[in-house]
Parts: sequence; C-alpha cells; structure tokens
Amino acid sequence: MDVCMRGRKVMWLFLAALPLWPQLAPARAIAVYAPPPTYPHEARARKEMGSGVVIVTIDPATGNVTTAVMASSTGSKILDQAALTAFRQWRFRPGTVKKVRIPIHFTLSNVPHSAAEVRVLNALPMEQLLAPLLGKGNVVNAPIPVYPQHPLGMRKQGRGVYEIHVNQTGMVTEVKILKSSGDPTFDDVTVNTLRQWRLRHGPKIIELPLVFVLTPDNFRVWIQ
Repeated sequence: MDVCMRGRKVMWLFLAALPLWPQLAPARAIAVYAPPPTYPHEARARKEMGSGVVIVTIDPATGNVTTAVMASSTGSKILDQAALTAFRQWRFRPGTVKKVRIPIHFTLSNVPHSAAEVRVLNALPMEQLLAPLLGKGNVVNAPIPVYPQHPLGMRKQGRGVYEIHVNQTGMVTEVKILKSSGDPTFDDVTVNTLRQWRLRHGPKIIELPLVFVLTPDNFRVWIQ
C-alpha cells in the first residue's frame, strides 16, 4: 500500500516473514499452521524409532498442502503414516511456496521436526511474490542478498531495515540503512544488492525489513 509521508510515496513491505529462496527456513517463517507429528502408542510400545524426510506440495493460492510423500522412510510404516498425517495438515502463507522438504526425527524421548532444516524446494518467483505490493508485472529485477565467503564455523544473525528509492523510470537512485542489522558485512551486501533492483515504473520509496541467519551450513534471509 502506498502511504503519503512528508510529500513522498512510501511503500512498506512489512510481511509476516516472507521467505526468500533457495534456503533453509524456520518453519514459523513460512507456515501459519504447523502441528507436530504425534508418536503412535503402538510404535512407542514396540520402541520403534527412526528419521525420515517428507516432501509436501502446496497450492500457492490457498497455502494448503495438496500432497505429502515420504522422500525417505523412517523405516517404520507406523511412523511414516504419523508424519504424513501431521504434515498434510500444515498450512503455509498463500503465494509463497510450492514445495517444501521437512525432515522428521522420532525418538522415544521426543518427536521434533527439525524446524531449522525445513527447506523451500520450490518457491514462487520474486516478481510474483512482490506483485501484490509493487504492482503486477512491475518487478523487472529483484535479487536477494547473499552473504560473501566467510570463515568456517561462523554464526551470525540480525535484522535490518532498508529504504529503496526508485525514480519514475524504475531505476534505484538510493538505498538507505534505516536500521542496521548489526553486521556491517550484511548491510554492505544488502545495500549493493538492493541497488540492482529494477521496476518498470515509479516513483516509489520501499521500506524493506530483512532478517538473516548465518550458520556453518547455511545462509538464509527473509522479509519480516
């Protein structure tokens, strides 16, 4: 939505955790309803344990799961069925993802699905994700920040807010850091990346809040 402020058109992209891809993302960042699997009494009695991977396919229009299949079995039909039953109930934010990979670990002490490992396999194009906010067909190029090479074992996270100024021709003329992420490297990469954004027309001022998490195995970023 465009809002007039001090004679300027300002557009806020305050979305409820829109994931950017390809990535591993926290389940809460992409799912609005995510009940965990239950541990069937029969499997507990038999001391059955195992780990597997579920692939869910989502209808982008509704966010509902249309299919759930075991990409890797837990080794137990009972546990596989418990996982599929739970993940078929998941609901995702409409217009964000098409396919998601979810690992599942059944142990006798707990049944966590590893939220940190939920992987977006197939997300909608950035142009389509931003269309409701920036106008259908208005996004020409919108790359996402990528953290540069870093020392092995590095862990960082932060949240910054960036302001993108777009002129009438759709070119970015300025990117401001309204709130630093706390990490100068991420701020620099983000500013340089957002300068590459192109729209078909403007003028617009876009306020973009970004969250990033860097682990030894992965880098992910999403709008929040």
